[in-house]
Amino acid sequence: MTNLRNARRRERGENLAEAFSSRKRPATEFLDAMRHEGTSAGDPGALPGTVDTLLGVRLSDALPSGTVGREVVTLLGIVEDLAGTRGYYAAMAEAGRHLRALRSLHSRARRFVGDALHNIVRLLRRLRLLALAASDADRSPSRRPSAAVLYSIWLYEQQVPAVDPAASLRTPLAPLLAQKGLSPQRLQAARLQLADRLARIANLPLDEQIDVLGEALSYPAWLVRSFVEAFGADGAGLDRVLAILRAQNERAPLCVRVNRLRAAREHVADRLRQEGLIAHPTALASDGLYLDGHENVYATQTFAEGLVELQDEGSQLIAELCAPPPGGIVVDACAGAGGKTLALGALLQGRGRLLALDIERHKLDELVRRARRAGLSNVQALAVPETWTLDGGATNLPSWLRASLADRVLVDAPCSGLGVLRRNPEARWRLQAADLAELATTQLRILLGAAQLVRPQGRLIYSTCTVLPLENEQVVARFLAMRPDFQTVPIKDIFGASRARGCSDPDGMYLRTLPRPGGPDGFFAAVLRRVS
Repeated sequence: MTNLRNARRRERGENLAEAFSSRKRPATEFLDAMRHEGTSAGDPGALPGTVDTLLGVRLSDALPSGTVGREVVTLLGIVEDLAGTRGYYAAMAEAGRHLRALRSLHSRARRFVGDALHNIVRLLRRLRLLALAASDADRSPSRRPSAAVLYSIWLYEQQVPAVDPAASLRTPLAPLLAQKGLSPQRLQAARLQLADRLARIANLPLDEQIDVLGEALSYPAWLVRSFVEAFGADGAGLDRVLAILRAQNERAPLCVRVNRLRAAREHVADRLRQEGLIAHPTALASDGLYLDGHENVYATQTFAEGLVELQDEGSQLIAELCAPPPGGIVVDACAGAGGKTLALGALLQGRGRLLALDIERHKLDELVRRARRAGLSNVQALAVPETWTLDGGATNLPSWLRASLADRVLVDAPCSGLGVLRRNPEARWRLQAADLAELATTQLRILLGAAQLVRPQGRLIYSTCTVLPLENEQVVARFLAMRPDFQTVPIKDIFGASRARGCSDPDGMYLRTLPRPGGPDGFFAAVLRRVS
């Protein structure tokens, strides 16, 4: 496994472990501000605006020749140039560094640049297809459109409704397209054709369904096929696949977890309102708040005082599912930068012992800083070698843990992140089908190793931020076959039947959230009790 991972790093110039764990990046990582943006209910990736503006930026400034548009084209060019040689993760990281250094534009314009890049990278397959269909010149499928052409078509998609054929001539972007060698009429016809095929998808053969979903919604074919195989190609299955893929093309809502050690949810909501942020309680998570708009939460006094942490509602549910006993011993075996660790610490009310493990020291350093701001004194962070799971960490873990073992062990496993694609625009192009099988092997290895830390009657919680069975139910089934001393605990037995209905399948066995507009990302969790 290690040799395979190292070979891929050399070949693609990427750190796979970092790429697969993108959901655990520190809060200051790439393009965080643009994750706060909202989208309209129109075309994939659409931004609100009028014929004269886009998200508060004048259209003249947003054009490829404008002060703002030039920066979008530059960043997109960086991504296109680097992706083929160093991979999309490295390419987007480099673009992020350029964006953070861009101080010549005001904050709204910088948000537009980041958000536009985010959307274009997400919609690359669709935009390339439209560019090919609209081109007056070389229409070879092997020809890659320039960054300026991709950006011009994206601008057109934001301004021209797909259902209005005559709009292709009325838009002020028509001359721009002509300058780029693109026909507005052919572009509009291609958009209408995609929309028509998508409307008739239930009547198409499977292979054509895969093509239509991938082209219209901009996903690689292997990924679309994986979703269809998981949820079904019948009417109900396709409806679910469509809902997931469409939701992943929208901006994720901004959600925070209130630190119950410091304040109640209602008090924090009032504090945020005083700072200009409108907050609404989450429907499922006990301490969550959804925030309107796209203000910078990190700049608020509420954040500085440790009253809130940015955390998706689904992620908060996983921490609650651990249900740590008062004064108990809890291990977060794949802690990363500590989002779930902090939530577990709050649930423990600062008592007991909470051990955060990870193979990357810099992530744990961030965790320690966040724990200090949150007022947690019972968190211990420990960097471990990647092989720690092979012997249960006997040579690395604290003697007190080896002596008594843990009441709860959370394995928030490295995964494909297919439930959080809307937060990571490059992920759909970075991943490959073979990665999923490799990840499933790694997930099982970590789960088996972490199981050695669970005391009798203690619980092992396995979670991911993906929605495919290969990394979820199948990993759990393989684990139970190898460790018959563990049994599944239905989440309805922990949350109660009523609450479980909102975040599980009908049988209430596993936690499952699917991406949806204004709601949580896609998460999975299973609770396993050691019975002997």
